[in-house]
Amino acid sequence: MKKYLLSAILTAVVLSFTMIDSSIAGELIEVVVPTPPGGAIDTTARAISKELTSKGIDNTVVYYPGAGGEIAIGYALKKKDNVIFVAGSSNFVFLDVANDRAEPVAKSFQLYGPAVTNPMMFVVGQDTKFKSFKELIATAKKEELPCGVSNTHGEIVLKRINKEYGTKFTPVAYKGTGQMIPNIIGGQLLCAYDQTAPYINQNVRWLATSAQDPVRAGVPTMASVLPKFSFNSWYASAIPNNSNLLQRSDVIDVLKFWKTDRQAVQSLLDTGFAVAPTSVDLNARASRETEQYRRLLTQ
Repeated sequence: MKKYLLSAILTAVVLSFTMIDSSIAGELIEVVVPTPPGGAIDTTARAISKELTSKGIDNTVVYYPGAGGEIAIGYALKKKDNVIFVAGSSNFVFLDVANDRAEPVAKSFQLYGPAVTNPMMFVVGQDTKFKSFKELIATAKKEELPCGVSNTHGEIVLKRINKEYGTKFTPVAYKGTGQMIPNIIGGQLLCAYDQTAPYINQNVRWLATSAQDPVRAGVPTMASVLPKFSFNSWYASAIPNNSNLLQRSDVIDVLKFWKTDRQAVQSLLDTGFAVAPTSVDLNARASRETEQYRRLLTQ
């Protein structure tokens, strides 16, 4: 009798753990975005979400904006299971530089490609006094020039330009691109340094881009006036270390290869993104770029 009772107890325990595991695996996956809706990271997250859905993987996109991404990072790491964090170099590189973090936040996640890049640009309102990027830089060398940024990396890059070229840009921080655009259009903000995607259909003037933008032919690159300038923002998906999703091959396969579905990435391509396979480990790349920008700012 004891033998049968023990067997029944063990069976019940095994079944209970199986139910727990299956309930965790069956939960809705949250694709976490550290910015308000409408920005470049959101666009990337929605493309990934669409590809997950097409593979029968239930998911939803959720937003935890603020503090340069710290709120979303904290949420993703605390929840751990059934979370995919979609973010960019602004969160995995420049947040570490700004906060002087000894341990790169990328080490708390497993990052997956492909790497999605989007050019950066200087943009001004339609009625601006600046007719060219050369004129903007010439003015910034003579006087302090407020310039909007939507995240930490914009502020750091402007400081880098100040250091290398003797300009006097004063970064004006906004909580996301969505809050900054109305002030540029309305003329309250003289210029902004930001990612290109959110501005495709906006009534603004583009002065220069960090790389030749396929949807804005004819706009000069920043290097045409600032010859040493080079910058490449990137976006990727990440899963917290020790998450249950790291054991799900269906999810991992989507995160590694989702760009192979042209329809899934068409919305990105239409707004100037480039989607390419990742040839190097993204975690290593984030750590390397963090050290690179720390050196640039301390030289």
